[in-house]
Amino acid sequence: MSMPETNKRKNLDALRVYAPSRGNLAIDSEALPYTRVAEPTHEVKPRRRPALVPAKKKPASKKRSIAQAAKENNVFYKLVAVACVLAVALALIVMLSGYNSISAAQRELNELSRRVAGMESMVEKTNVEYLFSIDAASSHEAANIAGMTYPVTGGAGN
Repeated sequence: MSMPETNKRKNLDALRVYAPSRGNLAIDSEALPYTRVAEPTHEVKPRRRPALVPAKKKPASKKRSIAQAAKENNVFYKLVAVACVLAVALALIVMLSGYNSISAAQRELNELSRRVAGMESMVEKTNVEYLFSIDAASSHEAANIAGMTYPVTGGAGN
């Protein structure tokens, strides 16, 4: 009795190592169909590790000065690089703070412009009301012409 195809596939998937190809199965490939590896046509030599060469020993020196150590380790160039990075960072900070102050001033200017525009519209409305208003003398004449009179003192019971 043979196993169903799905069970064979599950068993093969459990045997795979690394990439899912038939060449990377953990069992002998001769036992599985269609998985034979071609035999090499030429003799394969095993790889050899390169011979390790011992590192050269530095001659023992007595004491090095700080200047000599700095010269050997190129400290000057490292300090210059760090100083350049810090200078660029400082320039960016100064530039951003300048933009911040410029935007704050622009915001204040916009607010003042809005207030000035509001006051100008109020002045314009007041001027229009003044131009269309009438003085007391002309209103008195208009009331007399219309037959309006002042009330008489003495009561309403007459």
